[in-house]
Amino acid sequence: MEWRKLRQIIQQARSQAKSQNGKIWYDLYQEHIVSQLDGSTDDMLFYVRHTTPQLDDPSTLLEIFRVEDVKKPDFNNRKYSWMETFYLNMLLHHFNFIMTCAVCEQKPPGKALKIYRSFSVPVYGSPNKHNMSGKAKSTSISYPNIYFSVFNFDEIFNGIVLTDNEMVCVELVAVDKAETVQISVFLGSIRYEILRSTLENRASLKSKFLKQVSLGLYPGEQTSQFITMNGPKCRGRVEMCVSSFKPDINKDFVVSFDREADHLETEGGKGGGGSSVRSVSRSSEPDTSDSRRLSSNSKQRYVSNNWVFKPSSSHNYVNAQLTYLTLRWDELLDDLIECKKKPTLKSR
Repeated sequence: MEWRKLRQIIQQARSQAKSQNGKIWYDLYQEHIVSQLDGSTDDMLFYVRHTTPQLDDPSTLLEIFRVEDVKKPDFNNRKYSWMETFYLNMLLHHFNFIMTCAVCEQKPPGKALKIYRSFSVPVYGSPNKHNMSGKAKSTSISYPNIYFSVFNFDEIFNGIVLTDNEMVCVELVAVDKAETVQISVFLGSIRYEILRSTLENRASLKSKFLKQVSLGLYPGEQTSQFITMNGPKCRGRVEMCVSSFKPDINKDFVVSFDREADHLETEGGKGGGGSSVRSVSRSSEPDTSDSRRLSSNSKQRYVSNNWVFKPSSSHNYVNAQLTYLTLRWDELLDDLIECKKKPTLKSR
């Protein structure tokens, strides 16, 4: 069903329902979620329990059943919030999500956004948080927060490199399964100077000490820092893996982006294309005003972008790789119901 039609049904239910446990929510859940899952796609159903003072353990807030499980709860089981159960499964099953990272020029408020380069990748919402920063990967219940994780972030966003007077922008766009609407549900940015200063402030004490005792001969470790930032007006949160980047100033620097343009399945099940970085010998081509040129080739379903610039010894560079974005389910729902925010960064 198209989102605009389902949105009208939800708005009508909101005006009629007397409680979170009303049968109207259970009926919507059965009709628009359970009956639409045939097992050929993700068939996991999440059941949200009522929050009580005794329910302190987050791991007990959700229960998971498969659609064909005969033991899954029905309306007679009053320990579940059928409104939240419907909303959560609707968000996870009715929409696809596209995450876009872009390197943009810093502009004063009110000025048009200038995008140097961007890359979009499909992501999947989950009420579970996956720890991306530790060697030991772990998962924990995150509800009421929905996490959109990029598991191979080091491959996907390897080419997001920025320097002075630039910023990295992040946008999350929801697309209904009927592909009738595209709604921006998150848009935020962080300046290069903030990323750089945070990275330097978190420099390893071990590296500083070894540099001192080795009289500067110790080159230092190539470390990455996982930096968490709040979204605009403290709405949502993103985490980035940030590291220093030192290109060869004697060679042109080329970032190649490859992505599938019109569907979500990719080889290897990695959920998107990737970016690669390489240096090439300096050519005799004339320099552009901002030392950047962007060439694009489109061949049916695939889009390939090459971004080329001439590194400068007077600039420092950082690589910013997005690991996850999280939003509360009700904040996400509000933007979808409002249905007004159009994508800014996502290629259309």
